Amino acid sequence: MRDDLISSKKIETDEFKSVLNQLGITEESLQEKISLNTLKNRWKEIVGPVFASHSEVSSIQFGKLRIIVSHNAYKQELLFLQNRILRQASLFLGKGVVRSLEISIGKLTNSVSSKQPETKEKKGLEGKEDLIAILEKETDPEVKKRYLEILQYL
Repeated sequence: MRDDLISSKKIETDEFKSVLNQLGITEESLQEKISLNTLKNRWKEIVGPVFASHSEVSSIQFGKLRIIVSHNAYKQELLFLQNRILRQASLFLGKGVVRSLEISIGKLTNSVSSKQPETKEKKGLEGKEDLIAILEKETDPEVKKRYLEILQYL
């Protein structure tokens, strides 16, 4: 009975494009939305959990990735990570999809809660495994050095 309700007919590419056009969706805008959601879903992996919780991908238009951060300090840190972000975007989206970054300070839609959960203070590198894993993947020596300084501060 279920097979009767769902047609096994494959939709042709031209037919699919026609439906998208009727909905006002162009191939380019669809690609931008897919790319944007890919980066949003991978953002923590790209910039790490600390920076991901204080920043978010806002849009991609004409090769420019727009990022919003909660504070000027995070803007500065993401500028240090610019090459890494561009490399990772290339890896996930393909070469040339993201060619530049625009980072601005603003209100995050997934706003960081002002009330942080209480945690037991950890000494040294204990509890920082995610940050260490990201640091180990970094190839740019200047970024790696800066990231290590931040990690030691935490």
